[in-house]
Amino acid sequence: MTDNADVIIVGAGLIGLSIAYHLASKGISNVIVIDKEGVWGHGSSGRSAGGVRLEFSHPSAVKFSQYGLEMFRHFEDIFGISSSFNACGYLFLTRDASKWTVMQNLSLMQQALGVPVKCLSPQEVASQFSYVQMEGLVGGTFCADDGIADPGAVLYGFARRAIDLGVTIRLDEQVTGILMNHNHIAGVKTTKGIVLGGVVVNAAGPYAATVGQMAGVEIPVRPYRRSIYVTTPFSKLPQTIPMTLELETTSYLRREGDSILLGMSDPHEPSSYHTDVDHQTLEKLIDTILRWVPNLAEASIMRGWAGLYEVSPDDTAIIGEVPEIPGFYMANGFSGHGFMHSPATGRVIAELIMGEEPFVDLTPFALARFNADRPTPETFVI
Repeated sequence: MTDNADVIIVGAGLIGLSIAYHLASKGISNVIVIDKEGVWGHGSSGRSAGGVRLEFSHPSAVKFSQYGLEMFRHFEDIFGISSSFNACGYLFLTRDASKWTVMQNLSLMQQALGVPVKCLSPQEVASQFSYVQMEGLVGGTFCADDGIADPGAVLYGFARRAIDLGVTIRLDEQVTGILMNHNHIAGVKTTKGIVLGGVVVNAAGPYAATVGQMAGVEIPVRPYRRSIYVTTPFSKLPQTIPMTLELETTSYLRREGDSILLGMSDPHEPSSYHTDVDHQTLEKLIDTILRWVPNLAEASIMRGWAGLYEVSPDDTAIIGEVPEIPGFYMANGFSGHGFMHSPATGRVIAELIMGEEPFVDLTPFALARFNADRPTPETFVI
């Protein structure tokens, strides 16, 4: 089977489907999205904690979040389905004095861009968020505009509107090779045939490096397991609390209805594609989070799941066209920020393919930053 497409997208998750929607909304509807799974969003997209926040370490990422936040707020007007956005806010906490200095300096940049972030002393944190009882706390930042949304609803909205505009989504089909013609993209080979086309977008999430290798491109993205747990209904914390995160341990919690959702990264866990629930990680999480939210000692875990972060060396995404291979675009390495940045990523990739000037400066996301030893490190990473 041989088909033709103006744009071929590898990956039917939030990033790939946002790109498909934004392309189709600009009039490029001969788009084929290919995914090896049997349903769209089966991978990391369907396992996200749903956070949406504006605090990032460089202006372009802040502007990405602002575009996404605005879309999530008005999602139903655009897509006919609510994103269930809940502006519960984000509260970042630190016990590290040097990191606190960085956070305060970054808040000035964020405020200059219109982000209503506030820097809080330990006394202010204790007064406004009494469930936090953190020994050694030096400060925190709070942004009331932040919140959570439903990744599944957003994924469905992108997919249905893209299909309505003429996009084809092909599932249970794996891309096995990228076709080249004198260093230009010519299409892809899959388990079901060949799709010819001059533009291929790598939106393969944790499999980004594998797809890059098919085109001879080294994309420094590795998969890491991240686990999330939900308690049984729990009333010993306020009914309304922000997404609350402790930067040193990467532990976090928020409300999930009447329950509490919580998680934490394990810096010692090696890269893998494992998505089974790790009970040792749960034990570490409980021990860690009880040190600063002791009221959780009376909670019981109801369920848990794990997904994959696609992590870049500096925890910042890799976005753009590969200069040496015209027609090969990357949207990879979101390091846990893919959901909140999926709307803006779809827009900028569509703008690049259309030959338009992206609405934000993409220099911080360039693959070349690694070869030039000019990383774009992200401070706010969980």
